[in-house]
Parts: sequence; C-alpha cells; structure tokens
Amino acid sequence: SEIVHGGDVDVVSKVVSVLKDCGPDVLSIEDVLPFLPDFAQIDQIKDEICEALTSYSSKIEGFLKEMNECDHTCDALRGEISRLRTHRMELRSDAKCAFTNKTVLSAGEPFYVFPSGYVVLESALKQEVMPYLNEKQRARVKEIERDLQSKTNGFLDPSADSLQAELDGLIAAECPLTGSIMVDSIDRPFDDGDEVEGTGENMASV
Repeated sequence: SEIVHGGDVDVVSKVVSVLKDCGPDVLSIEDVLPFLPDFAQIDQIKDEICEALTSYSSKIEGFLKEMNECDHTCDALRGEISRLRTHRMELRSDAKCAFTNKTVLSAGEPFYVFPSGYVVLESALKQEVMPYLNEKQRARVKEIERDLQSKTNGFLDPSADSLQAELDGLIAAECPLTGSIMVDSIDRPFDDGDEVEGTGENMASV
C-alpha cells in the first residue's frame, strides 16, 4: 500500500512539473485534474489551483471591462440615433452630383447627401463604389437591386425598406470622396462637387 501511495505521489509531482513547463496557455490544472489519483490532496496542487483562480479572476475583470466599454458605446450610439431622428440637412436647389455634375433634383433618380457636403446620384455612386466592394458584396448589391425591381412592379412590400437600407449600407456607408475609397484611389483624378449647406453625421438618402 505504501509503495503504491508513494508512486501516486510521484505521479502528482510529475504532473505539477509538466504544468509548470507547459505554462497555463498550453496546459492548465483543470485539464489534468481528471487524471490525478483519487486520494491526491489539495496541498499537493494548491499553488496551481491558486494560479488558475487568479487567472480566471483576471479574465473576468477583463470581460467586465469590455462589457462596460460596450455599454458606453451602445449608449453613445443610442444617443446618436436619437439625435439623427430629428436632424435636418438643407440642400440647395441647384446642388449637383459630385461625379456627373448633374443637378440632382432634376436628375430623376435617388441621390445621397453625405456629411462632408458632397451630393452623389445613386447611379454614379454605384459606379464609383462597386469596384472597391468584395465579390460577395457586389453579388449582394445586384441581388438587392433585382429584389427591389421586382417589388416595384407589384404590390407595396414592407420588406423593400429593409432591402433599401441594406443597399444604402453597402454603397453609401461613407462618402466616396472623403472616406477610405478616396484613399485607395488617391492616384485617380476626380472632380470636386458642390457642397451641401448644413452639417450632419450620417448620409441621407433621398
């Protein structure tokens, strides 16, 4: 009995040694607990258990900090959404598309007004933005366009609003003349468009 007991104690020592050599990122105390002898005393592995508990505590604190940061971000977004619901932008009657130089109010198609002051017709915006979307995004834009076209030929469908909102998010997430697209195409020539009077934080689709 004593020989077996001594052998098992030696196993525990070897396990503790392996834990220290591997480190907590590779092997933790909870990974080896099921394989320890049934009679193993807590004193034999108390240091490793304390380290594990300390690590868990640190991780929990980190998660709580991230949750608090997320809560603050959500509160800020809610405030921004609430502000945008009552936000107004004024558009000059002679405002022109930044890419085509056409007067947007008489162009006969939807247009977007960006916080930067630029106004862009939907067709011109798509032509400018599409090359910078990935393959999946481009396919989704075409799919949404087909769905919207089919819905305009029939009865009014409430889902058309959500489709249009998704399309707006794909092609008008940022101003094409002041956002990342302009940075990516810095070596390409472009024309300055007329600015829109007023200020804002998000684009507006009209």
